[in-house]
Amino acid sequence: MRSQVSLPALSLLFAAAAAQAQPFPGTTFRDCDVCPEMVVVPAGAFVMGSPADEPGRYDDEGPVHEVTIAEPFAIGVREVTFEEWDACVAAGGCEGYEAGDEDRGRGRHPVLNANWDDARAYVFWLAAVTGEAYRLPSEAEWEYAARAGMSTRYSWGDEPSAAHANGEQDHGWPDDGHRHTAPTGSFAPNPFGLYDAHGNVWEWTADCWNDGYEGAPSDGSAWLDGDCVGRVTRGGAYNGGPAYLRSAMRLEIYSRFRSYFIGFRVARSLAP
Repeated sequence: MRSQVSLPALSLLFAAAAAQAQPFPGTTFRDCDVCPEMVVVPAGAFVMGSPADEPGRYDDEGPVHEVTIAEPFAIGVREVTFEEWDACVAAGGCEGYEAGDEDRGRGRHPVLNANWDDARAYVFWLAAVTGEAYRLPSEAEWEYAARAGMSTRYSWGDEPSAAHANGEQDHGWPDDGHRHTAPTGSFAPNPFGLYDAHGNVWEWTADCWNDGYEGAPSDGSAWLDGDCVGRVTRGGAYNGGPAYLRSAMRLEIYSRFRSYFIGFRVARSLAP
């Protein structure tokens, strides 16, 4: 006699199969040989922004508010490198734009002189090549991944550390041995496995600029209202001091602006 499986049992089987298909948080992967290495970030909730008494704080970092990241997602282990950018150009992507390094190094160094549109062109190319949902991270996703469960000024604590980030010693950062950008991955990763979330280059996010968090999304999605000529960048750069490398620090940059201190990292949605 043919055995029968009830509809509720089938639903449980499909749910179990879907759960098995989801990469485990902390898993790293590449979707192609020249694609950025990605790490899976777990779902969770965190308090976004900085308290009023945090040293170096700016008013646009408040009010603090809870954000819930309902589903795991993947984010670049490192900032996108010149090697990865050049592979995109060589394959006919990135609108053929050959970003200049201004003698700061190519290869594993973070790509420079990439504006917001350039960064978007790169993620569109990745999506076309891989068939996966590559994108820029939202500002909330970026801070969640950069904090990695920590509520301190940096993902390792409250004090500047030359072992963890590339900042500018002339502006108060401890001497980390790099006058300009460092090859990505030169410093210790944060607890989620991200390198250079503090320092090296400012990183574009998907969000339009707003002067504070009143009315900001609480679900981790990108805030697409506000000043969309200016976009939110995060993380600080090699030419910034301790206040600029904090997890909560945010900076408005004109979306068409290219500079030697601006780069980006990518995010990717995971299949359900």
